[in-house]
Amino acid sequence: MAVPKNKKSKSKRDMRRTHDKLKVASIVECPRCHNKKIAHRVCENCGYYDNKEIIKIASKEKSKEKSKETAKTKTSGSGRSRGKSEEKASKEEKIVNE
Repeated sequence: MAVPKNKKSKSKRDMRRTHDKLKVASIVECPRCHNKKIAHRVCENCGYYDNKEIIKIASKEKSKEKSKETAKTKTSGSGRSRGKSEEKASKEEKIVNE
């Protein structure tokens, strides 16, 4: 087991620990949608980085329409509950369709 030969002074200990501090994340404005985002990361609002679309994000209006459609299909069912395998299949279909 490693044991120090001599005591390190508080000054030397603190000088060693100067790099252990946390850094504040730099927040910048997205050049495309002007929302705040972390620098050098994909914008969560528009999905762009360096003027290239990295993530395809569905607009809020489309997501509202889809939620209305799914609510209609759930209420207009045959009255029986769907099994877990049918729910998984419907989720997979939604992912593929997007």
